[in-house]
Amino acid sequence: MSPIRLSDLAYTIDSVLEENFGGKAMWVLAETSDIKNYPDRQYCFLGLVEREGNQTVAKLDAVIWRKNYPILRAFEAATGVAFARNIQLLMLVSVTYSPIYGMRLEIHQIDHAYTMGNIERERQAVLDTLVREHSQYVWLDQGQYITSNQMLDRPAVWQRIALITAPNSDGWRDFRQELANNPWGYQFVIDEYLTQVQGQGADKAICTQLEQIAGRATPYDAVVIVRGGGSQLDFGAFDTLRMGVAVASFPYPILAGIGHDRNISITDMMCHQSVKTPTKAAVFLIEHNRIFEENCLQLAYRVAEASRVAMQNAREEVDILTDRFRYGTQTYLRNRHVELAEKATTVRHLDPINVLRRGYALLSRNGQILTSADAFRPGDDVQARFADGTVQLIVTDAE
Repeated sequence: MSPIRLSDLAYTIDSVLEENFGGKAMWVLAETSDIKNYPDRQYCFLGLVEREGNQTVAKLDAVIWRKNYPILRAFEAATGVAFARNIQLLMLVSVTYSPIYGMRLEIHQIDHAYTMGNIERERQAVLDTLVREHSQYVWLDQGQYITSNQMLDRPAVWQRIALITAPNSDGWRDFRQELANNPWGYQFVIDEYLTQVQGQGADKAICTQLEQIAGRATPYDAVVIVRGGGSQLDFGAFDTLRMGVAVASFPYPILAGIGHDRNISITDMMCHQSVKTPTKAAVFLIEHNRIFEENCLQLAYRVAEASRVAMQNAREEVDILTDRFRYGTQTYLRNRHVELAEKATTVRHLDPINVLRRGYALLSRNGQILTSADAFRPGDDVQARFADGTVQLIVTDAE
């Protein structure tokens, strides 16, 4: 067989591809890999692969040229997912070939709905696994996911906090500043567990920090996981089965403020309390403590008011009892005074002087009062006392 020139082979391939694929576009399902994006030049080179398990069964190069480059922004805006590797996409592509650069697929459109549906299917599969294989920590109740971490009691006051975040990140800064600048001057003790919170392996890194927190003797009031803003793909670490199990079963209340506005992650669904941002996580802690203080102030006011009312009632009761006692005493003394007056009158009436004044005499002998005629003997020397004086008598006869 006579050899042919490489250019002849290339043009033959070009002719065959043009005949079969020229001017045609088709929808292709593939996974992204090896992305080289050039936003300033507005084109993107990438690889498209198909896998069966861990085996790659097909791989082709692809490109998004300037005329179609806006589809990347449209994709990210519609899905909240950063255009990156390992994303399953449904794309409208055409086959292009260059004798110099080889064959590529030119991407014209990306089906946003497919990507969103695929992400949701993967997330639902994780949730189903949590309920099925970890039912001691996660269960469904009237369509709501309930976890052991959600059932933990909240302390009256949040004081000692374990903070999981990336070092010197916006999330770390926002959370610390909001706590430090709270208008009521509340003080918090914060132990930092700094680690990667997004990207490949972030879920494992976060779970390692959770294991360290659980293994310490420090009784934390809460664990706070925060991160700054970012694309939806950066939240992949918070949608894994590993994170779901770790958060749902954790022995301290977990507060998640992972900076998202669009979707709710599995971590949000499993944790004790979920808020949108690191700042709102700090606000949640502050407001909880403020409610406790207000309740204490209200109780103090109620105690003071109850004491004031009790003292007023007691004072009024004492006044009433005092009036009753005064009235009773006065009545008693008045009655006793009347009785004494009556007795004094009786005593005055019975006074021997008064009796003598009515014409009677009091006879006595040798100082002894004589009340019977038999007591007299002739010759006795008797004293007769009258009202106005005493007379000495001698008894001459006694019958």
